[in-house]
Amino acid sequence: MSTTLFKVTRSHTAPDTLGPAGDWRTLGTCSSAPDDELWFPEPGNWRAIHEAIRTCVSCPVLLLCRQAAADEERGLGKAARYGIRGGHTTAQRWAADPVTRSAQGKSGRQLAPCGTPAAYDRHTRRGETACDPCRLAHNKRTAEAKARSRHRQPASTECGTRGGYQKHRRNGEPACDPCRAANSDADRRLRNTGTTTERSAA
Repeated sequence: MSTTLFKVTRSHTAPDTLGPAGDWRTLGTCSSAPDDELWFPEPGNWRAIHEAIRTCVSCPVLLLCRQAAADEERGLGKAARYGIRGGHTTAQRWAADPVTRSAQGKSGRQLAPCGTPAAYDRHTRRGETACDPCRLAHNKRTAEAKARSRHRQPASTECGTRGGYQKHRRNGEPACDPCRAANSDADRRLRNTGTTTERSAA
């Protein structure tokens, strides 16, 4: 009686058709680009830097490239990193490296992590392209600020107020006595206290 042996596998996933792990590099946009210098722009040449980043963003293996750069450069300083990799500049990769002290500001102060409005502002100050989480946080902050401004009470334009005086001026008509008096009082408060509100003058 013959016994047939079957190869047992514990995998329940589809077979890997990409081949060895290193083969992903051949799928990168940079592997078929006519000019390798695109990913090595001169420092400060922001037009070339942004062009390289835009090209990277459309790459099908962007995340694999970004992870490979993180693994290969872990712990290295800025000067030991070169070019645009995974859509990030050397400064962005250094700032994202948990091994470096780049996540700390002056005097060891912990900087806001990506995904916050403060981190978006930091990207902007450094001339970097903000990451998606930071852009989302910035957009949310902007939307909340607009919503708050819609709920603010408009300045009064009734006669006897500074707003009333300004309304007269906008309409090209002479201001009434109460409005002229209110405007003079507001000017006096502004000179004495730096604001036109009565509350601050007290």
